[in-house]
Amino acid sequence: MIGWREERVAGEVAISVFLAGEGRDPVLCLHGITAQHRAFNFLAGEVADRRPLAGMDLRGRGNSEKPPSGYGLEAHARDVIRVLDHLGLREATVAGHSMGAFVGLEAARRHPERVRALILLDGGWPRAGEPSGELDEGLERAFSRLEMTFGSLEEYLDFWFPGQGISPEDLPPELVDYYRYDLEKAGGGYRPKASLAAAREDARYLASRGPTVRELAEVGCPVALVRAAEGFFPGSDPLIPDRVRDAMAGALDIRREILAEGANHYTLLLDPRHVRRWAGLVADEGWAR
Repeated sequence: MIGWREERVAGEVAISVFLAGEGRDPVLCLHGITAQHRAFNFLAGEVADRRPLAGMDLRGRGNSEKPPSGYGLEAHARDVIRVLDHLGLREATVAGHSMGAFVGLEAARRHPERVRALILLDGGWPRAGEPSGELDEGLERAFSRLEMTFGSLEEYLDFWFPGQGISPEDLPPELVDYYRYDLEKAGGGYRPKASLAAAREDARYLASRGPTVRELAEVGCPVALVRAAEGFFPGSDPLIPDRVRDAMAGALDIRREILAEGANHYTLLLDPRHVRRWAGLVADEGWAR
């Protein structure tokens, strides 16, 4: 399994960024609303020998600092630029999953000279096209664990795979590492590192101030769009249905599209079979030229 090397970015909120692979032009990877950089473990395994990665822990998540407030896309976009400065990158390609896609779009819109290309992984839809019921249900389930204490990693796995008796030995090491890094010791057990206050503030921001179609049209860089065919749950409707995809295509310079059949919002990143379907977009940016 590919290892990540942590670096600390000082500033108003300290940010942890992790490097995988060698080279001077890493793709900056941005995770979802309650996740952290290890969500890109399988991607690192696929491409790190060809293209280095830099995985951020967004403020309020992972090993990054967790202020009581001060979240939202603008704040995260500022952090992206701070990380690029720290890494000595004049510009970079950004790959964002879920909320990370929205952060990437915001950084590209506000700092067009710093974002060379965007890879949107099941995120980045315009506010008017945002799904509601299932999105709320999926977020609330993810948020609910942030107030829970788990006695062991096995107990945490049971939250994600209820009633299946899953143990670490049953899962790929990349996935075990993702779940293990997600936890920190607290109160005689383990709690997720992600801040519930951060997740709720970001969710409110996205619901009320997420990008409009007009704002998406202000993003000038090439875009690759990867959609999961299913939503948060197996068999559910996709988070980016065709009508929303069409709105995005009318506003963004989409050069490549992939619809991952059989993948849901989570397995798009956490199942190597699905990661292989789009990893080439990260390894080779020929699609953006």
